[in-house]
Amino acid sequence: MTRRRHRIVAIAAAAAALLAFAGPPKEWPVSVGSVRGAAGRLVRGTLKVAEAADGTPVELPIQIVSGERPGPIVWVEAATHGDEYGGVRALQELVRGLDPRTMTGAVVAVMITNPPAFRGLQRVNPNLDDLSDMGDVFPGRERFATERIAAVVDAEVRRVADAFVDLHTGGDRFRQCPFVFYSPTGTVPEPRYDELARSFGVPLLWRDTQKVFAHDPVTTFSGAGIPSFLLEVGGGQPLDPADLRYQAAAVSNLLRKLGVAPAASGLAPPTVMISGYRIVTNARGGFFEAAVKPCDRIREGSVLGLIVDAYGDTVETLRAPEGADVVIGVSTYPATPTGGWLLELGTGLAERPAAAARPGEASPGR
Repeated sequence: MTRRRHRIVAIAAAAAALLAFAGPPKEWPVSVGSVRGAAGRLVRGTLKVAEAADGTPVELPIQIVSGERPGPIVWVEAATHGDEYGGVRALQELVRGLDPRTMTGAVVAVMITNPPAFRGLQRVNPNLDDLSDMGDVFPGRERFATERIAAVVDAEVRRVADAFVDLHTGGDRFRQCPFVFYSPTGTVPEPRYDELARSFGVPLLWRDTQKVFAHDPVTTFSGAGIPSFLLEVGGGQPLDPADLRYQAAAVSNLLRKLGVAPAASGLAPPTVMISGYRIVTNARGGFFEAAVKPCDRIREGSVLGLIVDAYGDTVETLRAPEGADVVIGVSTYPATPTGGWLLELGTGLAERPAAAARPGEASPGR
């Protein structure tokens, strides 16, 4: 393809993206907290969301990468769960790969969205007055710290963002099949929502129309007309560099689809879509031996794992319930009491034929 044709294609993509997000004019360059965006530059700063007991500010570290021209503003955040370190490292990689000189619009990268949980190296804020899951408190309110942080994030996303991406992993004791979760229940046309979800190039889509997580930011922002996605990749310890590259590449695919950034790893439309979700817990305590891996296909009665007691005897066999189709996630922790969150399963699976990659394109590698 000639350089002239490349330029025409890029201009057309940018124009299409702008049309797709036609609406009230946004602030340009975009600013959040202390971060004052500048056309063609990367800038850094913070957004104050709360205070610690000694009065020092609790702040979200933010980077804004702005293109030379106005366009879609994409908010990408990580570490809403404090033990999901891979999302932060993937977001670092994504930002490093962006070239403001070739971009249209901007990326607002919130590197750590839940500092109290991150500082505690735990999923949620360990303060006994809180213990709230940030994925279950949106749009937030003036009560516990997690809810207050969510309220600030909610207001800023609604103020500046044309699209929203929440980066997740399985945390430090769970490993996930890569998937994109979205809830097309707002005003965004469903065909457009599905098209954007497919553009990540991730092989599993979780298309939620039941508002399973009614107070997750992905669901609430969708209801406000902002295309929103949760991208889950990997997890466990230690961090796998391939997972970080994969997650960053998937977001870059979306940015290309939106016309924000021209370069991406390629598109590989997903082959599987699910609509439901089940978790599997155990009745007996002991050691957990998984019999399946993330992304494995299963059916009712499939053996998922064993519980082995202190003597080495199998005391429970975990089997897939009715309607289970695919393994979404598996606990990597070796022991569990009764009621351990051991497996996540997808239901309502629908096959989608894989489309051939375009010339010169490939799916993000693992």
